[in-house]
Amino acid sequence: MDRVQAVHPNWSGHLLLSPAERGVQHEGHDSRGVYALAGDVLTVTWDDYPEESFLNVSGVFVHEQLVGRSPNLPGLFSVELAGVMLRATRLAVVVPGSMLEVQMRLQTSDPLAFQQVFVDREYDTPNLPEIAATVVDLGANIGFASLFFALRYPQARILAVEPEDQNFAILQANTAALGSRIRTQHAAAWISDGFINLHTEDAAGAPLGNWGVQVSESASSSHRMTPCYRLATLLDRAGFDSVDVLKVDIEGAELELFSHQAGDWLDRVRLIIVETHDRFRPGSEAAVRAALHPMFEELPPSGENLMFRRL
Repeated sequence: MDRVQAVHPNWSGHLLLSPAERGVQHEGHDSRGVYALAGDVLTVTWDDYPEESFLNVSGVFVHEQLVGRSPNLPGLFSVELAGVMLRATRLAVVVPGSMLEVQMRLQTSDPLAFQQVFVDREYDTPNLPEIAATVVDLGANIGFASLFFALRYPQARILAVEPEDQNFAILQANTAALGSRIRTQHAAAWISDGFINLHTEDAAGAPLGNWGVQVSESASSSHRMTPCYRLATLLDRAGFDSVDVLKVDIEGAELELFSHQAGDWLDRVRLIIVETHDRFRPGSEAAVRAALHPMFEELPPSGENLMFRRL
């Protein structure tokens, strides 16, 4: 007998499924019938009620009527409660294929980041190694890539580095379930150890958004600063002698990272996934390729990411 959680417009509870007889019972009630399961769709033909369908949504079977009412996440600004409209600012969702729950801020870049990682699965390519013991996430934002790699490699240790305060706070919350497997570092990857200017607006004063925060040696309009470390320092502090997967998405600072003393850490890395930002720092992509040639081979890109594997 299989017991599955179900949500119906008129009730929530559990269904008891008997695979041998294809029988179904609403637990704690007299409602019975037969069922058919095709992929994620559970169809129930009740003895005393009309046929109904349920969709498996992260392990919970949700009635088709409720699925049809689901709001579009990018356009979710408000919710209704007892006829009162309330502004919605944050949402918690379950990562597909797991039981991990993550937070995201509405009306920000968070939903798009979630889509790229867990729906479009931009990091899920044949280029990834079969086994990875260590993963480093530079520019971790609120932790989606770190969680993707943690799920992909259940035994791996993760180092997640993020310089922006609010992003880092949510990163910690989103990855807390990983326990000692993850080390979070509130800092920027840079070419020296110390402090670096944190930019939340571009040169014209327009906000860069939650995933567009940049660091540079030029003063920022907000006068904000953040700790910074050389990548070799970050690896040493985390106890990572080698790195199986290095993900780099640091909004243009890859220009400096790969241009200045990259040899201090490159021989410790097996696979590099990097998003370059020539629109912010012209020459970033060329700097990455120059640093990695001829020690690494360039693999087919995935989404916005270039990929390089040590020869």
